[in-house]
Amino acid sequence: MTDRTEIAAGMPVFGSDERPLGVVETVGDDALTVGTLEIPRQAVGEVRDGVVYLRLAASALAASPDVPPLAAAGTMATGAEQIVVPVVEERLAVGTRTVDLGTVEIRKRVVEETVMQPVTVRREVAEVVHRDATGTEIDAQPIAPAAPGQHQP
Repeated sequence: MTDRTEIAAGMPVFGSDERPLGVVETVGDDALTVGTLEIPRQAVGEVRDGVVYLRLAASALAASPDVPPLAAAGTMATGAEQIVVPVVEERLAVGTRTVDLGTVEIRKRVVEETVMQPVTVRREVAEVVHRDATGTEIDAQPIAPAAPGQHQP
């Protein structure tokens, strides 16, 4: 049970669901008055930094038959009704980054195959004929590529 001296009028009260219920208007021996709601002292979880935190959510207090109903959800009762609007700001940081997705290796292979195919081979022979002024052949020599293993003179 919370010590009576810890709780004072004007302190904000929050449910266990972090919803504000209002501020303490009066402090009795067995209960706190917050707006139109009387909260039993057993429902107080802790008092920290001048704030009263309950063990029960605001919805649980509203459902309890021996606790009077709450003021409208999201309101703080301090004599005049006030709507509490939370201030929320979102910031989006967009950018790019380098991500390693792996590597790619490119290889080239040269494959030689010996294949037996019929091929037509053609050979040409050139001949130089030296003739004198009368047209007589002097010495004819064939000019042809040397066969493998032979030398040409």
